[in-house]
Amino acid sequence: MQLDIRAGVIAVVLVLVVMAILTFVRGFTQYKEARHMRFFAKKKEKRRNAFSIIFLGIVILVTALLFNSFAEPLIYRVYIPSPTPTLTPTITLTPTITLTPTPTIVPSATPVPLFTATPVLSIIISSDFTSDVTPNPDAIFSPLVFAKNLDDDLQPIEPGEVFSAPMDTVYGSFSYDGMKVGAQWTALWFYEGDLICMETLPWNGASGGYGYTECQQTEDQWQPGNYSVQIFVGETWKQTGTFRVTGSDLLEQAGE
Repeated sequence: MQLDIRAGVIAVVLVLVVMAILTFVRGFTQYKEARHMRFFAKKKEKRRNAFSIIFLGIVILVTALLFNSFAEPLIYRVYIPSPTPTLTPTITLTPTITLTPTPTIVPSATPVPLFTATPVLSIIISSDFTSDVTPNPDAIFSPLVFAKNLDDDLQPIEPGEVFSAPMDTVYGSFSYDGMKVGAQWTALWFYEGDLICMETLPWNGASGGYGYTECQQTEDQWQPGNYSVQIFVGETWKQTGTFRVTGSDLLEQAGE
C-alpha cells in the first residue's frame, strides 16, 4: 500500500524528537557557559535563558509523545475509510428452462439466506492462535465485497454476488479501522455450511485502511451453491459476507 496516515504520524513524531534533542543541547550549552561567567547578574540571566530553552525542549518532547498516542485515532474519527460504492452488481441470471416437464427445476434466483445468529469461532481454531496481543474490541470491518480479481489499491474488479464457473480464486475485499498490529484475526470460508478455506494469523497491516481475504481452489472444487465468509478478530465475530456460484453454460446444458 502507499504511504498511509500511520507513516505520516511517525514522520512528524521523529521531527519533533529531533527538535527536542537540539533544544536540550542548546540549553545545556548555555548553562555551562553561565558557570564560567564572572558577573553574577549576567550569570543569573544566562542560566534563566538556559532553563527556558530546556523547558521548551521538554514541551516539544511531550508534544511528540501526545501526537504519537492520540493523533492517529483522532484522524480516523474524522476520516473513516470506506469501500468504493460499487456494491450494485448487475446480476445476469439466465434461467434457460426447456419445455421438457422435468419437476427438478433449479431456482437460480433463490436469494442466499442471511445469518440470524452471531457466528462463534471454534475452540479448535482459537487454540492454534499464535498472537499474544489483546485485540481492540472496537475494531470494525465494512461489509465484504467479492470479486475474482483486485486492483493495486485492493479494490474489487467487477464485484458481484453471483459468479459463474470456471474460476480458481475469489477475493473478499473490505475496509477496516481500529486494528492493532499483531492481534490475531481469522477468515473462514464455507460452502453450504462446510469449511473450505481458512486463514488465521497476527494482523500485519495498518490500524485502518483496506484489506482482503482470499480462497483459492481448483476449478472443479468451486461447485454451484451458496458460499459465506466470516471475519473474526481474536474470538469476536466482526463481519459475514455471502455470494453464490453458478455452473458454466456447458455444465448447465450437460445437467439438463
